Amino acid sequence: MLTESIVNLGKTEEWFWSTELRVVWNLINESKRIKREEMKAQSLYISMAVWGKDPSDLDPPEITDGKIAGRDRPIDENLLRSL
Repeated sequence: MLTESIVNLGKTEEWFWSTELRVVWNLINESKRIKREEMKAQSLYISMAVWGKDPSDLDPPEITDGKIAGRDRPIDENLLRSL
């Protein structure tokens, strides 16, 4: 994972050894986030183009009563499945 992240971000081995650990760690986390977003975009594309799903059907219904989920009203268990 480390080597893949460094290569994906276009960094060299010399850069890796001369950089602080916190910078490398943050770039690895950023690489993971980018990869996750690419997977989400690809899955959305497949669901729309291949299976004909409407992306607006995937969004949870908006609740506009002004209450905050988890504090003012219970959280719906179906919404927690994607976490």
